[in-house]
Amino acid sequence: MTHPGRHGQGRGAMLANPEGDAIGDVVRRLRKDRGFTQATLAAKVGCSRSLIQQIEIGSRIPQLSLRERLSLALGAVLPAPGRAATARAVDNRHDALRMRFNVLLGEDVEAVERGLRLTRSLIEAARAGAACQPLREIAERQLERAEDVLAQVPSHSAMVWEWNTVSDWSAIVTHATRSVRIIHSATLGSIGGDVGEDYHDVLLHLASRTGSARVDIRRMYVLDDIADVWPYADKLWRLVRAGVENVVVKREHASNASGLLLVDDRYVVAGEYDYARETRVASRISGLEHDVRFAERRFERLYRLKGTRSAFVVNALMLRPPLADFEDLDDGNCRTLFREVLEAAWEQLP
Repeated sequence: MTHPGRHGQGRGAMLANPEGDAIGDVVRRLRKDRGFTQATLAAKVGCSRSLIQQIEIGSRIPQLSLRERLSLALGAVLPAPGRAATARAVDNRHDALRMRFNVLLGEDVEAVERGLRLTRSLIEAARAGAACQPLREIAERQLERAEDVLAQVPSHSAMVWEWNTVSDWSAIVTHATRSVRIIHSATLGSIGGDVGEDYHDVLLHLASRTGSARVDIRRMYVLDDIADVWPYADKLWRLVRAGVENVVVKREHASNASGLLLVDDRYVVAGEYDYARETRVASRISGLEHDVRFAERRFERLYRLKGTRSAFVVNALMLRPPLADFEDLDDGNCRTLFREVLEAAWEQLP
């Protein structure tokens, strides 16, 4: 004779399992949406039809391995069994990620392989240590840009913001503790706009440090014509007044010069330019010692022109009358005088 209490308890557990019901409802709905019979689904996941039936009515909760096979066959992530414990919540997240992976694997193997390579790169970048922090920041920002554009592709329209590598220069410069040495060999328009403002704000902030925190900043400008400076005059004036050394060189005296940023003796950013389009097309960022040493030699070779008739130092010109009498470029006729002084210095270069 069956004991009523025990019988009722067993039957209630089979029919009123909220965890099983949630998964079962999803499995049944997805199976019908895809036009599968219980037998068809069972064949796809490698189990019996009766087990599929039990899962759908909620009397059986599929274990992780079966849930993963079901999610792959149905092309959707199945809910994990709900548990209150924090540890179980973490397990559920892992389970859900594995099932999402299986679903994506069924859609596009090559895309999943590419995603795995990216994931491995993210993990290795995180393990690279504090010395690689600037490179990691740049990589993460570039990745965010790419993710934003990719997310817009299905809409057949995308807003693509300029991938201006001046932002990358700013990320490196902020880590300076002793010195910043820069060669600008493209037109100065390449460091303009809103991004250029951020870059110059970083330089001005560094230049404001005093005492042991002082950062020595030297900038070389390789120009085709002194008129290239006019759109850049306000920034140049502020940098000189902030104590940043600015040296102007005629391109004919430094025809092989290319863009360069050196931060302390730790990082180098080397730019590649399309001079016809007046834009920087690429930047190589390195913390390798031999790259840094090579860049230092390049900078010093160009910097030696400072002591010759092939270049002039803007700071020296602004220390002498009439420019020494002005604090702001917009004071009186300062802007006109500034242009005349720079033109005269340029004309004296051979």
